[in-house]
Amino acid sequence: MPETGAAQPAIATKSRPGRPRVFRRFLRDWLAPQSFWLILGVLFSAVTAAAAFGYADISRRAVDWLDLGDARVLTLAPILIIGLVLIRAVALYAQTQVFNIAVQRGLVEMQSALFNSLIGGDYARLQLERSGEYVSRFANDMTLLREASLRVATNAVKSTLTIIACLAFMLITDWALALFFLVAYPIAFYPVIKLGERIRKTSKRAQEQVGELTAHLGEAFVGARTVKAYGLETHQQQRARKGFLERARLYMKILRSKALVDPFLEVVGGIAFAGLIAFAGWRAINGEATVGDLVGFIAAIGIASPEVRALGTLNAVTNEGMAAADRLYAAIDAPANISDTPSAAALPTSNGAVSFEDVSFAYGPDAPVLNGLGFKAKPGETIAFVGPSGAGKSTIFNLLLRLYDADSGVIAIDGVNLRDITLASARAQFALVSQDAFLFDASIRENIAFGRPGASDAEIEAAARDAACDFTQKLPGGLDAPVGEGGASLSGGQRQRVALARALLSNAPILLLDEATSALDSESEQKVQQALANLSGKRTILVIAHRLATVRRADRIYVIDKGVVVETGQHDELMARNGVYARLAAHQMS
Repeated sequence: MPETGAAQPAIATKSRPGRPRVFRRFLRDWLAPQSFWLILGVLFSAVTAAAAFGYADISRRAVDWLDLGDARVLTLAPILIIGLVLIRAVALYAQTQVFNIAVQRGLVEMQSALFNSLIGGDYARLQLERSGEYVSRFANDMTLLREASLRVATNAVKSTLTIIACLAFMLITDWALALFFLVAYPIAFYPVIKLGERIRKTSKRAQEQVGELTAHLGEAFVGARTVKAYGLETHQQQRARKGFLERARLYMKILRSKALVDPFLEVVGGIAFAGLIAFAGWRAINGEATVGDLVGFIAAIGIASPEVRALGTLNAVTNEGMAAADRLYAAIDAPANISDTPSAAALPTSNGAVSFEDVSFAYGPDAPVLNGLGFKAKPGETIAFVGPSGAGKSTIFNLLLRLYDADSGVIAIDGVNLRDITLASARAQFALVSQDAFLFDASIRENIAFGRPGASDAEIEAAARDAACDFTQKLPGGLDAPVGEGGASLSGGQRQRVALARALLSNAPILLLDEATSALDSESEQKVQQALANLSGKRTILVIAHRLATVRRADRIYVIDKGVVVETGQHDELMARNGVYARLAAHQMS
């Protein structure tokens, strides 16, 4: 984490593309690779449309057979209708299933791309935005996009093909009536499209608000101890209620817009249908159409009308989905400022030499942290950094891991500029243990094993012993006991020891210990210090600590204040100078 009080670097944002471009990109990137399933779905949709054509045609013929007294109205017509019903039912089920497969597979790839972009992107970017915002993209935005995609894939093709089939029947039967239908119904769609645009704007804000609300809730639950300790329950309850009310307001605004679509289509569709019936009746009375034609037309309209309405309501759903896709692409497309240069080369296991030469860095325009800092660590040395809070100590580790890049100066491993080394191979040189040791929701054994995948049980157990993880003997399952989310089932000191065991197990030649023993009792710390002493000369150890017991054995101590080295030497030397280090030590002992 950045030093206390440091500002986060701003991340540039760019304007998002319009809906047509987002829609085309979504089709190209995620749905086009599922073309087999999509084509299969279209074929099944075509079967349902053909069955719809058959419904209208058999209705027309049955009425004409009835008027002629033809017995086929009692024999052939029922058989054909039942056959068409069965064919349409099977085709509807099949097209729904294959479209679901296509959409789900496409969205899995998009989810993976989103996660890869976030977890593989800049650390600063993850720090800048609250985690709830990203969780909302996976939960809320992806759900909206899934629903929109399924509706579009399942209904749009089927509805369009069914309407085309019904229009074809109408044109074949009576072109004049078909022309009336073509003119009357599309009039309803312009207002529906405008409503969809309104829904999209509101939906985008609603999705952003869900991210904010998720962040608020997560903060309240994670900080429950502080909330209760300071009696902040009422404040958190009011804050949450405010978020719930805003969520309800935005949701109701979307629902009001959606609610207008069906009634509008009902009214316009009813007026158009009444006019159509009157026009068709007039033509039938004048002998320009048969009663069977009229019944067939009514059947075709009865089949097409729900599909027209479905397309009308689909516009609102599509706009919600495109608003979600817009936010998802904003996260996927965010550029990585820290990445491998074209000439970057992989660094084999280093000797452990580390150097900073005139390094300056700021988390923001008004937050300088390092100001021409320089130091050197030879292979196998133990180097300690001490200084007041905010001096820039943790920033040294952030720059070594290339979580951020220095504004100026050179950071090198074995004399090679860090920027000339691939990120993966550079980070492989380090093992980090921080004050707020993070554990994954797995067993203690698995968490230690993350330090070196493939390590034997004996090696894992040895690392646990060296890190004073003897507390595991009292846990049900020992090393196989679960640690809970973030290590919640363990104490702070226990988490630190597991994290230290993970670092000791790794093959990294350089250990970064950022207040790694701050939560340990004196007995456990003594064991850990002995384990670190056993590594002397074998690994380079860089330590940030306030406890004298942690740093006094260091080969060299760098005292940092306001981003520069103000003193350097061993413990006894620095104490004899009676400078900054001596004052820090005296303050600690007092």
